[in-house]
Amino acid sequence: MNQEEYGLYLLGLIEEEPYGENGVTEDDLFGYFQSFMPGGTGVEKVFEPLENGKELLKRIRPVYDMLDPADFEGEAVPGYFNGGRQDAAKERLEELGRELIGGLRRIFAMAPELAEEADRVLADIAEVEVLKPGAVAPILGDFEAEDDEGSLIYETLSDLIAEHTDYEEAPAILSEAYYSIGCDYWLSYYLQWPRYRGLQSAGDPLRAYAELYILGYHVVFQQAKLLIGRR
Repeated sequence: MNQEEYGLYLLGLIEEEPYGENGVTEDDLFGYFQSFMPGGTGVEKVFEPLENGKELLKRIRPVYDMLDPADFEGEAVPGYFNGGRQDAAKERLEELGRELIGGLRRIFAMAPELAEEADRVLADIAEVEVLKPGAVAPILGDFEAEDDEGSLIYETLSDLIAEHTDYEEAPAILSEAYYSIGCDYWLSYYLQWPRYRGLQSAGDPLRAYAELYILGYHVVFQQAKLLIGRR
């Protein structure tokens, strides 16, 4: 099944047609996984034609599980997967933060020529700090105070994953659909991890990031710290 065939198959599952005349595009599938909100009923069919479909399905199931069905009972329903209201102990959040740092360093160790500088930034992180409720929003919204070290980590991870991605395979057409789950590239990377050839020996390095997201937390790398704050 090529990309066009798979794209038509996906649109058929939700009884839609391509928007343009040139076949199915990634943009046609922006917001696609929202079609199965809130419980994920039927989402398994998305992955049935794929060789690693069972692995991909297993990753996305918890994203549906975090949603509150009560949020979908009115006329206005959530447009993104913004659940994550579970309480988490400070110690558990700090542990996940340290696991995330370790996972990123495992990925970066696989491409030292590309990731040497970003890995050095991670090695210098001296503290994982859990912020008070509401404290992370001003940090995320202050674009003028963007931290160069944090940007380096994000850009290095994106570049490394791009080097190990087959953009011609069928599931690549879901890239915008994955991103639009929460407008979050790192969550998208975690959910698509089985696709990235040559990186599997790093284990599951973004699992801690996904768990923090599902719990309802953002992470920010800033000034030799990893900051964790509730969305």
